[in-house]
Amino acid sequence: MELQAAHAIYENGRLIFTEPDMAPANGSEVLVTYLVRASKKTFTNIDPILELRGRGKGERLVEKLLKSRNEDRNRDERQY
Repeated sequence: MELQAAHAIYENGRLIFTEPDMAPANGSEVLVTYLVRASKKTFTNIDPILELRGRGKGERLVEKLLKSRNEDRNRDERQY
């Protein structure tokens, strides 16, 4: 068994292979992946900073950061 990749275009309910020689034979098992075009909606009035505000509440992130910095400082001092 060999894994291959081929470029194809989905049109009118069919896959059209850009290189006909790369088309799978009848009965071949294939995996189809595709790109979804972005919608024309844009959210320009959303501030990402405000949207993320409060997401880490209760996780004691400041204490974790300070502990990590202290460990880094101690590790650096031991090297010298």
